[in-house]
Amino acid sequence: MAKGKQTCKILKEIRRQIAAENDIEFVTSECTYKGDCLGTCPKCEAEVRYLERELEKRQRLGKAAVFAGMSLGTLLTAAACDTTAKVASNPNCPNGSDVAQCDSIPERRLEGDVVANVREPQKLDTNNVVITDDVMGLVMMYTNLFEFNAEDYQALMKDKFVFPEMKHLSVIGGNIEYRHVGDGERYENLEQFIQGVEEFRAPYYSGGEQKMLEDLAALLKVDASKYKGDMEVAFTVPDWGDVKDVEVVKGISKALDEAVVEAMTQMDWNSAYYDYKDADIIGGAFECRCVQKIHFPIKTK
Repeated sequence: MAKGKQTCKILKEIRRQIAAENDIEFVTSECTYKGDCLGTCPKCEAEVRYLERELEKRQRLGKAAVFAGMSLGTLLTAAACDTTAKVASNPNCPNGSDVAQCDSIPERRLEGDVVANVREPQKLDTNNVVITDDVMGLVMMYTNLFEFNAEDYQALMKDKFVFPEMKHLSVIGGNIEYRHVGDGERYENLEQFIQGVEEFRAPYYSGGEQKMLEDLAALLKVDASKYKGDMEVAFTVPDWGDVKDVEVVKGISKALDEAVVEAMTQMDWNSAYYDYKDADIIGGAFECRCVQKIHFPIKTK
């Protein structure tokens, strides 16, 4: 196996182990990149950022982070990126060269971001693999942000959304940041971008809708058994998962409505996520505005 591919495989396994040790839901996809592999890429970077956010959430809840004998710093520095880099503009200083040798070249920024992977060699805790400039090189990455509303969702995106065990959840808006590696075409509007999306995973609650309802009932500061009817609650799940901007759009009573808003704000949802057909476009978490329908009294097991 080529050196870069082996490095990628090791880093992915380290991330998987850390997620498992910390009871973090972690889904990764097989790399479909063809050609020489650098050992890491913005898709690997997105996995690292996701783990960072999940570990930070554990720490806020007072839970210790477990690394199974591995260093989190190793994991992060092995795939970390800066947001600027000197980009070669002549054949004497190609991508992957030591930036220090290119000081005479003016720094320029692409329309998107240019990211440079770590310059110093970093030893991994597995098989003594060393990440060096020869493996890392430079990675150019374009980014763009698309906002969508309920009409966009219905017209362009509905058929590609998957709702894991959340049958009473609907999507009414949000925004998506897409990342495109290399010099390929840059998508300028949402419709162009959507054509290549394999699927969107809607925000969801770990354990499914029934678990969400049971947790919500436990958090309510009113006796929910006294109320009957359907409520609709709108809220936003950012790309890091914490719920924000909760509001009742169809209520039952002021006391119950206020209690539901307070309880929903405390609940931890999983962010929406997209996968893209083109391996040069990096899928990742994105922000969604949702509406959850809740029937009272809540049935608990």
